[in-house]
Amino acid sequence: MTLRHIKIFVAVCEYGSMTKAANALYIAQPSISTAISELEKYYNVTLFNRINQRLTLTDIGRELLVTAKEILYEFNNFESLATYHSQNPIITIGATHTLGDTIIPTFLKLIKSKGLNINPKIVIRKSATIEYELEQGNLDFAVVSGEILSPNLSTAKVSNERFIAVAHADYDIPNELTLEELTKYPLLLRETGSSSRNFLDREATSKGLDIVPKIDSSNNQSLITAVSSALGVSFLPDSSVTNYIRNKKFKEIKIKDLTATQTKYIVKHKNRRLNEIQQRAYDIFKTLL
Repeated sequence: MTLRHIKIFVAVCEYGSMTKAANALYIAQPSISTAISELEKYYNVTLFNRINQRLTLTDIGRELLVTAKEILYEFNNFESLATYHSQNPIITIGATHTLGDTIIPTFLKLIKSKGLNINPKIVIRKSATIEYELEQGNLDFAVVSGEILSPNLSTAKVSNERFIAVAHADYDIPNELTLEELTKYPLLLRETGSSSRNFLDREATSKGLDIVPKIDSSNNQSLITAVSSALGVSFLPDSSVTNYIRNKKFKEIKIKDLTATQTKYIVKHKNRRLNEIQQRAYDIFKTLL
């Protein structure tokens, strides 16, 4: 039995005759009779009493009518929801914290100003979490900084970004020092698993050094606040602190034995096929990174 049979059954009940139901549904009257007969035969029930060419519902017919209307109501809800999402498609996009602070707002403003039919859900997490969510199929694609380890993910290299050590303009620290000398100062760093922290930890380990931060944070903004309060030295992406350096609130500390450049990627699962709307969003990010 199909939804068509249920629609016909409800229409016959509402209009009180097969002829009127046929006219309302723009279906030939014999097709209406056939559908009702098929329902009765399939379920071995009598839906209507036929007396003097008039139809009256049987007891089981009345019970089934209640359920049939509920089925049609839920189906209409299903269609409405499906239609809404087809017209307002949701795209789930991941971003590491740095890019979440910089690129994501630009992307959202751009699609709004252009009136593009894109309804994005943004997930901002550290690099390791974004990689995991991509592997699990929970993200359509993501924009990240730093290397991607999973062989199941496809990466498109877009651009490079520099990480720099910064301190408050009045903080007492030389303008140039080694990584070992840097570790003697209070360090204000991102959490383990973030791209900047992973890079710094690898470099320190290769030199036999330990990184013990005074502040271990899950986002860049809290570190910028800490630097503004002259609490120590942070290691942040150039894009996050450029304006502070330009306005002479922060100063860059050059690390003699360290050049920190990381690549920005757009990443998706190798088995993920992007639809037209997702591909449009993907291409927009390529122009922004």
